[in-house]
Amino acid sequence: MDELIQPLQRVQTSPESWFEFATRHRAGIASLVVLVFPLMMPFTALAVNILIYGLYALGFNLVYGYLGLLSFGHAALFGTGAYLCGIAIVHLGLPWYAAIAIGVFAGLMMAALMGVLAIRTRGIYFAMVTMALSQCVYSGDRLDRR
Repeated sequence: MDELIQPLQRVQTSPESWFEFATRHRAGIASLVVLVFPLMMPFTALAVNILIYGLYALGFNLVYGYLGLLSFGHAALFGTGAYLCGIAIVHLGLPWYAAIAIGVFAGLMMAALMGVLAIRTRGIYFAMVTMALSQCVYSGDRLDRR
């Protein structure tokens, strides 16, 4: 019994130990915050928008922050997924979970298409190619509205 109590007695409650705990378990803490965040906000739609744009910024940080590739194509992927999700809900009458799956799949297909076209470029040329492809997606959206 004493061998079970002794580790509990050695637990430090200093701020440094809490910081070490938070550093060691940062993924679990972040997941908990993301799950609880919409319940704590006064407006659920605001919380969902904050989480969506945070995910958008996280994707941009992965490409630019870690790989060093300035990509202007993220908006096209984001817009393609959102546009087809809205079409699936409004025109096809699908439930929200099926429409989100369609939006994710559409964004994935657009990313694969743009990636095949832009994968061999580097530096400023990568930025120019992704901007041109984003403008193509934007023009396609503008043609659909006429």
